[in-house]
Amino acid sequence: MSKIMQRNYLPGEKWIYYKIYTGHSTSDLILAETILPTSQSLFKEHIIDKWFFVRYSDPEHHLRVRLHLKDESNFTVVIQRFKDIFKKHIKANIIWNIQLDTYKQEIERYGGKKNLELSEDLFFHDSLMISTFIGIIEGEEGEEIRWLFSLRAIDTFLDSFNFTITEKLNLLNQLKTGFGKEFGISRPLKKQLDEKFRINRKRIENFLSQTFFTNPDYIEIQKILDTKRKNSFETIKKTISSCKKSKIDINTFVASHIHMTMNRVFKSKGRIHELVIYDFLYRYYLSIYYKKAKSA
Repeated sequence: MSKIMQRNYLPGEKWIYYKIYTGHSTSDLILAETILPTSQSLFKEHIIDKWFFVRYSDPEHHLRVRLHLKDESNFTVVIQRFKDIFKKHIKANIIWNIQLDTYKQEIERYGGKKNLELSEDLFFHDSLMISTFIGIIEGEEGEEIRWLFSLRAIDTFLDSFNFTITEKLNLLNQLKTGFGKEFGISRPLKKQLDEKFRINRKRIENFLSQTFFTNPDYIEIQKILDTKRKNSFETIKKTISSCKKSKIDINTFVASHIHMTMNRVFKSKGRIHELVIYDFLYRYYLSIYYKKAKSA
């Protein structure tokens, strides 16, 4: 008799799933000053072995945080640790509601149970990277760096999956075209994108080229990106192999993860940011592609 595959987990049944209701502006504070240090402390104590977050609205904005228990007997340890911290935030009106919920895994979206579990590992490394990054930026300058960081994060992720410039170009063309259809790219919107890219072209090229590594202002960002790349190396190797075996389209798989990265990076208006980021990255890859073609 075949074993029934589990996809739904009650609170404490391997997973703890919090919905943390807070504002767009305060969500970064919660991530950088509460979720990140508390989760990493639990990770270092071997109470959990991974955790990740997403931003969501239903319709109220909240953070969805999932923590994977190494041993289900540690359920109360995690609950108590977060309860003490959440209490302070509720008193300060930073958080207005907390819910524990059932974690329902999206197995089909990621191509089966094994690929979903590998995805959860990748979500962990991505969440750690982004919440660490959020903790080092501030003010208007930080918001400018945020969208540049998202470009570099996608590019580094594609490099980790050994994408060539042609493969990067094709994938970003698919993504920007899909979002273009969703938003209905009109002539005024296209003109806006053209103008915004023209104004920021030099900054984008510097952030995505080797110049990035020589800029002392970006040392901390380099470290954050490099830590994710190193820590996710083995998982990505397994993922590439698993996708080949299960005949999952690697572009579709990678696109789903890029979408989740964008969700985590931006506090609000995520899909609009995706439209702009995919468009900019496509334009950048196209220029690199033509430069390589000319020099060949």
